Amino acid sequence: MSSAVVVAGGAPCFPPWADLEPGIISSIAACCSLADYASCRGVCSSWRSALPPPLSRPLAVLPADDASGHPVSLAACSLHARRWARLLLHAGDLLLHRPASIIGDAPGCRCVGASRDGWVALVAGDAAAPVGPVLFNPFTGEEIPLDPSLYQPAHHPAPKIVFSRNPIGHGFTAVSLVRPDMVAVQRAAADGYSYSEDTGPLLDGVFLVDLAYGGDGDKVYCLSRDGQVHVLHLPRRSRVNHRMPPMEVGTLPPRSPPVGAAAFPPPYDAISLVTEAKSLALCDGVLYQIWRRATGAGPVTVDAPVAGATAARWIHIFEGDVFVLKYDPEKDPGGTCWTVAEGKDLGGNAVFVGMNDAAVVRGEGVRANSVYYWDGPRGGGGGDYEAVVYGVETGASVRWPVAFTGGVSSPAWYFLPPADVRPRVEGKATDVEATSSAEEATSLGQDEEQQQSAHCLKKTKSLLGRFDYCIV
Repeated sequence: MSSAVVVAGGAPCFPPWADLEPGIISSIAACCSLADYASCRGVCSSWRSALPPPLSRPLAVLPADDASGHPVSLAACSLHARRWARLLLHAGDLLLHRPASIIGDAPGCRCVGASRDGWVALVAGDAAAPVGPVLFNPFTGEEIPLDPSLYQPAHHPAPKIVFSRNPIGHGFTAVSLVRPDMVAVQRAAADGYSYSEDTGPLLDGVFLVDLAYGGDGDKVYCLSRDGQVHVLHLPRRSRVNHRMPPMEVGTLPPRSPPVGAAAFPPPYDAISLVTEAKSLALCDGVLYQIWRRATGAGPVTVDAPVAGATAARWIHIFEGDVFVLKYDPEKDPGGTCWTVAEGKDLGGNAVFVGMNDAAVVRGEGVRANSVYYWDGPRGGGGGDYEAVVYGVETGASVRWPVAFTGGVSSPAWYFLPPADVRPRVEGKATDVEATSSAEEATSLGQDEEQQQSAHCLKKTKSLLGRFDYCIV
């Protein structure tokens, strides 16, 4: 496409459309619905190169604006236009469902969790009138009410909730950080049996800052502010009495690690005390911690003496400094359990941490061996958040445009599941309840729901374009 508007003398008064700056093209496309966005990418090769498929970069769950009519919105980051653009889902393009429950119309609805297969956790209201929590899939409309004990806004207005993948109809587990010293758990079976409990006094005196759902589904890792990791063991339902055994709190295997700062080698034992923004992530079965000196915390100098040295050693920690540590108890048996992650320890993956359950992603659309996180507003008050990409190999951080959140909670990274998603299958074990005839009858009635969900996902991806990344 090379046509240009000309005047009587034959000289063009405007440049060809193909010669527009990529930033201008992105600004035009950001005002389009999804179908029109696809048309923009088909204008010419230069427009297509300036407009990547909407899902070539991860989406974010943001509080909806007043005109959206939905409790939350999905947004994609346009790096050319230097802003987050909400995906305009018009009637002819794609139906973004609203929750059928009251939470769809409740004030202050916010996302407090997201899995790696298209589900989000929503809460609304305040301590006087709490609403939720619910698990919700905005593309299929499926919704699962959670136990009210998982949302206690008097203690925490935006608790992080992590939950098992593909929760609809096959039993699920949801875990909520309801208070800094308490975790609430709900475990539900496919036959309708549901059991809720909390850690009670098991974590008294512990200040928790993050949760990570274990890959095998029977444990949850809880990270405290000093870097210590507590493990919630969630035994499965007994075959004998059909009861759900109570959860247990333990330590990381294979042995009881040192407590607090003593678990980290110098100078990270001292650094752990001044990096209160901490996250957990599982990458290829290995546990990682991501520490940050958050924006607004200011610089700090710590005394980090070296073993055997007589002179003091001072280390300066600045705002935005990031440290990635890997759990490796075998590297120094009898000593510290955590080591500094090297450049390629992540195996070419990118790790996304935040209000979502940490996701490990690989592909062209993301930066390899990097950590994607959300940096909170300056001063710790309400405000907007910035997405930051930290390269483990280079030690450099790249800030993305600010995402508007209204200060209600941190954004969550959002990922759609593969188009050929299958129902979750529990691992076999001799001490768990075998599949009952009631569960089999229930699964028969759920085949149509699974097919409908798969159809919705296939239609979504056909419209949005190809994936440049995959969930690991």
